[in-house]
Amino acid sequence: MVTHMASSRMTTAFWGCTFLGFLVFVGIGFISTNMYENSMPSSNWAPPHKMPNRKFSGTRGEEICDVKQNFVFVKVHKAGGTTATCIFQRFGYEHNLTFVLPMKINSEVGWPNFLKREDFIPSADGTFNLLVDHTVYHRKLLDHIMPPDTVYIAILRHPLAQLRSVFNGYGLAKRFPELKGVDPVASFLKDPEKYQIPYVTKSKAPYTLSKNFMAYDLGFPPGLFDDRFSVDEFVQKIAREIDLVLILEHFSESLVLLRRMMCWTLKDILYNVSPKNLKEYRKPTTENASLVEAHRRWSNVDYILYDYFNATLWQKIQDENNDFHQEVRHFENVLQSMTTYCTKAILKFEVQKRLVTRRARAAIKKVPNVTPVSTWEVNNASGRQTIPRTAWHDQFDLDPYLCLKLKMEWQDWEYVLKKKHVHKPMVKNGTDTVRSTIQYTRPKILHQTLLSNVFNITSEQDV
Repeated sequence: MVTHMASSRMTTAFWGCTFLGFLVFVGIGFISTNMYENSMPSSNWAPPHKMPNRKFSGTRGEEICDVKQNFVFVKVHKAGGTTATCIFQRFGYEHNLTFVLPMKINSEVGWPNFLKREDFIPSADGTFNLLVDHTVYHRKLLDHIMPPDTVYIAILRHPLAQLRSVFNGYGLAKRFPELKGVDPVASFLKDPEKYQIPYVTKSKAPYTLSKNFMAYDLGFPPGLFDDRFSVDEFVQKIAREIDLVLILEHFSESLVLLRRMMCWTLKDILYNVSPKNLKEYRKPTTENASLVEAHRRWSNVDYILYDYFNATLWQKIQDENNDFHQEVRHFENVLQSMTTYCTKAILKFEVQKRLVTRRARAAIKKVPNVTPVSTWEVNNASGRQTIPRTAWHDQFDLDPYLCLKLKMEWQDWEYVLKKKHVHKPMVKNGTDTVRSTIQYTRPKILHQTLLSNVFNITSEQDV
């Protein structure tokens, strides 16, 4: 009798869990709606969320919270990640934080494989505050090296726009003569299987640039693209583990939400509005609906992720105070004022840079052994510009040196961070690989001499 009753309870529990799982599965399925044309989600549905560590004062009614300085940014390829990374690099530098810096001379920490200890430069005391370079997201591995209170941030972009940027950035159309034409992406999507090239890496399943590339960066295994249960489970896992997913199409809203969540200042989220890693290419003004649908079928996981977290972003915004959109407009006005000021505060000019090797000179005998390099200089006559205090921030100044920092790209920050934020014991006591990594970097926008002067990099650091 007892056995029979226990069996009945187990059966009831089984079917109850099965029915609940079915409801969750069906509920998630409704997420996949096309939000590319709409700036706001059309449905009232949105996944639950919680802003961590938000505190409010009961006396003056103002927000009081602790500035969060430990964070990981999951830098998704071709999704505006470089622009966000430069914001985070400047923040980390200004607050004297310790970065997880790649051992290689690039912006990859283990990518396209999961990170290992030998993929990043060790810190002097074994601790880190932030990681902002490309890495394949794996929470247990990251938690092993990051503090317990680390905030996790990611970024996504509409998948078709991201695919176009991938095609342009990686030159995918050049690999297949058949794709040449007005719109190689449209040609590709007519028969994507024909052009699919998986990239096989050591100890890692193949990945692909042209299918669910954003999902791969977030840790989804390519072999499960067609397993809807695994996809839904993965989306829910990312929703639980990532505190905020920025959406490139709504970058201003994303940054203001980030500022509030992290208890940063408005000055902390200023950025150079000119896109980073910019490569000009022809973009359609509007996307054909059938093309979007064809891409949705091909890159299904990226679309489910984008739709889900786009809806999540707007739900978070809806839960903010009524002044949120006013702050966004104010932030965009400050960006415009900053851009106008910085065009006068720093000036571009050419310097002559000598070719450093005889081999390089021998390879181009007909060309002089100097080459022009663009760099910038401070215009001291520009003075400062004050941004007055508002309900969202205290008064602060714009100055030419801030403009230089905003102009810098990740290569320039990499140069500075490896010279300044990696402690000297790493240079003196580290391996040959560590020393060479710290000593050898190539700035992109600012000249090495200017960087050394602005950031007070000594000859000992700049070997």
